[in-house]
Amino acid sequence: MAILKLTVLIGLLAACLALATDSVDHISQLIKDGQVRSANPVQIPRPTPTRHFEHYVKLDTTGQFWLFWTANSTHVTFETHVNTHGYVGFGISPNGKMFPADVIVGGVKDGQTYFKDYHTTEHAPPVVDQSQDWFLIAGKETASGTVLTFVRKLNTCDSVGDVVITDDTTRIIFSYNPVDVTSYIPYHGATRRGAKSVMLLSSSLKPEDFNFPNDTVTYDLVHDNYHVPADKTIYACRAIKLPHLTSKHHMIKYEPVITPGNELNVHHVVVFRCDKRAAELAKYDGTAFRCEYYDQTVPEPLRGCLFKAIIAWAVGGEAFYYPPSAGFSLGTDADPDFLVMQTHYDNPLGRSDIVDSSGFRITITPTLRPHDAALLMIGMSVVPMHMIPPLELDFVSQGYCPPELLRNALPQEGINAFAVLQHSHLLGKEMMTRIYRNGSEIEPLADDKIEVKCVYDSSNKQTITKGGLSTHEEMCEAFIMYYPRTQLDLCQSLPLYNTIDADVRNVYSIIKTWNWTDPAVRANFRSALDQSVYYHNAIGSTDAISAHIAKTEPPTNHPYVKPQDTRCPSD
Repeated sequence: MAILKLTVLIGLLAACLALATDSVDHISQLIKDGQVRSANPVQIPRPTPTRHFEHYVKLDTTGQFWLFWTANSTHVTFETHVNTHGYVGFGISPNGKMFPADVIVGGVKDGQTYFKDYHTTEHAPPVVDQSQDWFLIAGKETASGTVLTFVRKLNTCDSVGDVVITDDTTRIIFSYNPVDVTSYIPYHGATRRGAKSVMLLSSSLKPEDFNFPNDTVTYDLVHDNYHVPADKTIYACRAIKLPHLTSKHHMIKYEPVITPGNELNVHHVVVFRCDKRAAELAKYDGTAFRCEYYDQTVPEPLRGCLFKAIIAWAVGGEAFYYPPSAGFSLGTDADPDFLVMQTHYDNPLGRSDIVDSSGFRITITPTLRPHDAALLMIGMSVVPMHMIPPLELDFVSQGYCPPELLRNALPQEGINAFAVLQHSHLLGKEMMTRIYRNGSEIEPLADDKIEVKCVYDSSNKQTITKGGLSTHEEMCEAFIMYYPRTQLDLCQSLPLYNTIDADVRNVYSIIKTWNWTDPAVRANFRSALDQSVYYHNAIGSTDAISAHIAKTEPPTNHPYVKPQDTRCPSD
């Protein structure tokens, strides 16, 4: 029986897990606030913390707000370095928005520190918590700003305003102001705030933990002064021939290279491999082309490349380091030597002056790791038949990779997943990559089945949101990184809504006339989705793996439930 084994999640993907769900929402708000930069922003380098911290992240694009932290089994110790001599706001939000949220406000005024635990419930100044559960350790002002060191329990047992810190993605919110707090908290302003998704309890490693060999070299996979069209959503591809390698190498790191000033426009980037050899595709090397529609603008010899991802990054992500046990193989006859890089540009203002050279810098070495790594795309197919009805607070879409397709690709000894990047768009509020073994769910991330569950909030929409490539359409995808490498690249699915009409081509024309303000109509759509036959599609390097089936997807027999948290007394 082929199985998928979940190893310790390498926390180095924590930055990449800054999913588009809240990051895109944050960026859209920044654009509304007018924080679109026309000149190169001034970058503030990483400051030196007052003590050793295991983790750090730049919370904004230019380094005005840096966060350091260390976690143990009960507490997290934080340190903020902020370019202000006024107040600092910091907190945790369930949805990445400014309310509801568990926040602190602190600073240094006239040489004295101030610091309080608050929570927010609306677009208004925060309310002081009756239970003060964030504790200041130290605070100081320097020539470059304000430094606050503070600590909080993972679970404060305060259900009024406090958020439990778990090993899931945490939405950090932040703000600052040049004015100190007196009898009230001044508004931080539209451009001195933000949100970022991080893994606070991840067991992440730093670059210095890897002891990179001395024989590493870097290579850039980037656009070459690409003039971004004035359309609001653009998918631009660049074909890239890899340099010739005389021996096998491992890619052990990749990092985004974003053109300064374009941070709000480069939404996500995916690099795909081509099965055809560079000698056959050489004339396309360096060419750039629109790639929203494969059959219209993509050169025919390159169309088969755009389903076989090897690198994925979304807005907010930073450098990714492969674990010491694995690297992505390059340089052999079985490895790709020609790539296509696909970039999603978000251009809501329809600007025509964006020139971009963004992409990736990869680090490769001839010093090999024990295993060859690979990437598997799963979830919902990105097509209009992925539909989210309006006026729903928690609408669930689920894409599957069923055992019938998995068993054709996975080795008997299984594979080891070491990282996952999940991706949705503006309506996304929650995602989970789930694994089922023998019909029962095991701890999320074969007679196995893999499922990507996406929860959407369409309560402010009046019309159906369809699946698609633009930011205002939706996706539900996960990119699983694993070893050893198999020949399976993609396994996605799509509901056929066969109880609405036997011909899937008629479904949208039928339901678009429905009265979606009627809860019974929306319930009818959910029922049709629950009963739907799903079309499942796998793409790989052989005909045996590249297969498809249609079948219903019954719910798991034993849903996975996290162990109960017993740290708080029951009421």
